[in-house]
Amino acid sequence: MAKQKGGKKNRAAEVEREAMELVAPIVERYGYELWDIIFEKEGSMWYLKVLFDKPDGGISDDECEAVTAPINEAIDRMPSIDLIDVAEVGSPGLDRALRKPEHFRQLMGQPIRIALRLDGGDMRYISGTLCGYDGDNVSVVCEGKEESFPLSRCKRINLDL
Repeated sequence: MAKQKGGKKNRAAEVEREAMELVAPIVERYGYELWDIIFEKEGSMWYLKVLFDKPDGGISDDECEAVTAPINEAIDRMPSIDLIDVAEVGSPGLDRALRKPEHFRQLMGQPIRIALRLDGGDMRYISGTLCGYDGDNVSVVCEGKEESFPLSRCKRINLDL
């Protein structure tokens, strides 16, 4: 395959899509739910993170180990394998990140924490109950008052348990 133009950052969505197509059937075959696939830089390394869970919650070390080998075999066949420095397979954790529309729909009414970028680069941290999501904005109830924030300003949104 000819090397495609664009750095790893520019190809992150493509790598995530490619991995999703290969990994989702494996995760489902084991009876789990694929929570997310994230391709991101940490330090000097690019990580492909495959995060999955059980419908009733909680993945044991043995369950994670059982699904890791077939997932790694699938990742090794990806056309963009040369972009990946490290592949990780695991649970999204209790403080899982909300990045996709289905995450917001699934966790409506749950407590979340938002890291919000303010003008000038400062950060504001908001904790509240997720009460709305429209693809462009996320709404939370904080101290009895509903507030909405543009997703473009949200650096990170996590479940806050």
